[in-house]
Amino acid sequence: MLYNNRQIYLRSPLRVSFAGGGTDLESYYMNGEQGHVVSTTVNLYNYVSIKDMFDSNVRVHHAEIETESITSRIKHNYARTALENFGLFKGVEVILTSDVMTTGSGLGASSAMMSALIKGCSALRDKKTGTPAMHAELTYKLESDAGTIGGRQDQYATSFGGFNSITFDKKGVKVRKVNISSDNLKHLEDRMFLVFTNMAREIKVIQSKLGNNLLDEKMLKYFRNLKVLSHEFLDSLEAKKPDFANIGKLLHESWQLKKATNNQTTNPFIDQLYQTLRSKGVTGGKILGAGGGGFLLAFVKDPAAKKKIKYELYPNFIALDVKFSSKGTEVLWKNF
Repeated sequence: MLYNNRQIYLRSPLRVSFAGGGTDLESYYMNGEQGHVVSTTVNLYNYVSIKDMFDSNVRVHHAEIETESITSRIKHNYARTALENFGLFKGVEVILTSDVMTTGSGLGASSAMMSALIKGCSALRDKKTGTPAMHAELTYKLESDAGTIGGRQDQYATSFGGFNSITFDKKGVKVRKVNISSDNLKHLEDRMFLVFTNMAREIKVIQSKLGNNLLDEKMLKYFRNLKVLSHEFLDSLEAKKPDFANIGKLLHESWQLKKATNNQTTNPFIDQLYQTLRSKGVTGGKILGAGGGGFLLAFVKDPAAKKKIKYELYPNFIALDVKFSSKGTEVLWKNF
């Protein structure tokens, strides 16, 4: 591209999925079933900076710095796929950073990264990606092109932003904002935190196993129960006075069902960590994302217990408070 000193800086929120994960896989909802997920974006982000290069090289900063003469030689699958999709073959520099690791967190970081790349690349090409739903679908497509296996919830979560009820079926994907007051959102925030398991995981292996299990009629009952539970969770959230004891119970039940869908979702170390948290006052929780590592969501009935538990976990485990984020992928700054 011609050098005109254009630069754009964007961010995409990560997400916490509460219930229904797995039912967003095409192999589930395209066979007559209906998937349903309840999730929210949080104040943890992936950041993308894209600018014109003075020379004709392509440079991508991530865990390493790659400089090549043409985009096709870039090893970073997501950056290469997004740049090529928008015809950015030369003279461009991309910087990728994140509040957590970009793969293996269970927080939908990969989709957040691709979503921001798409929004930034399209802006440099003076193109629009359409509605949030159209943007989410393009994110899903380009992630697939980059070799990612998975469902559709992460792309819609980071594109739309906020607390959502997302339904998947043959007709498409529908996103509805969860009807919950700001006071109840605060009460929910006060009772939840994230714990890093000190392990990342290889999502492709786990998702492949999950997809294969969907072909087993005996396993389908667990996915159907996950969907039912996700609607129960939504009903609890939207109650005028949410029953936080029940919300913790539903999260615990969701974790038991999730483990039944795939034996690679957990391991003895994760199970021991969860039991330790339960013994300290956590009433429910679950591994986020595909499982096998990453972050664990923990929920307490009494907000006062959270600070004590986090203190007792330190320094062996990183525990994070999170705030809900209402915005999806957004441009923070640009000079054009």
